[in-house]
Amino acid sequence: MSIFSYSQARELAQEALDYRALRRDMIASNIANISTPMYRPKDINFEQMLAKKSDEIFNRERKLELKVAITNANHLLPLEHKNNNHPTIFYRDGHLSRNDGNSVDIDIETTEMGKNDIMYQALVGALRKQAGIYAYALESSRNI
Repeated sequence: MSIFSYSQARELAQEALDYRALRRDMIASNIANISTPMYRPKDINFEQMLAKKSDEIFNRERKLELKVAITNANHLLPLEHKNNNHPTIFYRDGHLSRNDGNSVDIDIETTEMGKNDIMYQALVGALRKQAGIYAYALESSRNI
């Protein structure tokens, strides 16, 4: 966290803005490839990564892992899960593909684009409001 950030939540919101912009670019790429044969639409899943980051920033621990008791030296050790600090990119399947194998559905892509834009604008509005509160507090303290 930067010493110049207003709060811990600001860092998380700025990271969410970056991922929302990346998701917008992916959806735009899907729309641009609507005529590309065999193209499968891609999407990004960053909500789990942001939840982990939020837990890290606010010092919350969520123990979702069940510890395995090892009672014998011959038991296999459990596999370690990799640290996932990056969002997951996946293919959004489940839509009917056309004769050319392309499975981009323009209705779904524009709907996802609209939802993503609304979330992006909400984050920008929250960050502006927070900055405005701090600017007001600084300005008020100057007048005292």
